[in-house]
Amino acid sequence: MDRAGQLRNVAFGGAWSEQIAGQEELLHAIETLKRAARRAGQHDPGRDTDVGPALDLASRDHPKGAMLRAAWARGVAITAPGPRVTELSRIAGLLAEAYKGRL
Repeated sequence: MDRAGQLRNVAFGGAWSEQIAGQEELLHAIETLKRAARRAGQHDPGRDTDVGPALDLASRDHPKGAMLRAAWARGVAITAPGPRVTELSRIAGLLAEAYKGRL
């Protein structure tokens, strides 16, 4: 059973149990983006099937989410490995910083 399913079965869990699952999912998404950015020198993050959903989740509630998704797409298109890693790491960091108090 996944974590959300476990928390859903907590008696009298209330909203806090659903918030924990959402926070864990968001934390996982941000970590996925950070990992993709670190590996972008050797691995094309555009081919990683986990990155798209992670980016969608992490940018959904961000006030500049659409801009950050567009910046990520431009970063993925950078052909030089060093600048690609730098740009994607910067964007992942901006997303992480926005949720710092929530996670």
